[in-house]
Amino acid sequence: MPAPSLMSMLAARLLQSVHRCSLHPRPFHLVAVRNEAVVISRRKLAQQINQEGQQEVEEWVASGNKRPHLTAADVGINRETVVKPQLKKHTILADIVISAAGIPNLITADMIKEGAAVIDVGINRVHDPITAKPKLVGDVDFEGVRQKAGYITPVPGLVVPMTVAMLMKNTIIAAKKVLRLEE
Repeated sequence: MPAPSLMSMLAARLLQSVHRCSLHPRPFHLVAVRNEAVVISRRKLAQQINQEGQQEVEEWVASGNKRPHLTAADVGINRETVVKPQLKKHTILADIVISAAGIPNLITADMIKEGAAVIDVGINRVHDPITAKPKLVGDVDFEGVRQKAGYITPVPGLVVPMTVAMLMKNTIIAAKKVLRLEE
């Protein structure tokens, strides 16, 4: 069975952690009174995943196994850009929208279903007209979408800590699979 993608794992973890954190969950449907979206805390979520991973590693080592380690190399993965003219008609129906397009403000409030979870993975450098300096923004119009979404992730902020946390978790999973294969 193939390993789940980082995005699907991230979405699942975000939704699970919302119930564990001190946030108040909102259902993915219209609510009578709207405030702003719950901004998902990258620090709390990454810290929770890292603590779980650390506990798993310590249990793994305590049962006599070698401590997992990770190496990385350039593996030559190609990428492909697919443009869907299917965008608003799809996003407006979605309970969860994950954007990683690399296009600033691609996802706007009119494209989001009321109460949806919006995970912005886009990293874009734009010129800040106020400070005249470059700044990082995501693919989502954060200020506009946060008025309509139930949950939203900030940019910058969530992607790097979550990527590292999930990389560590997947390293533990891979180490356990290798051990099972060797047995």
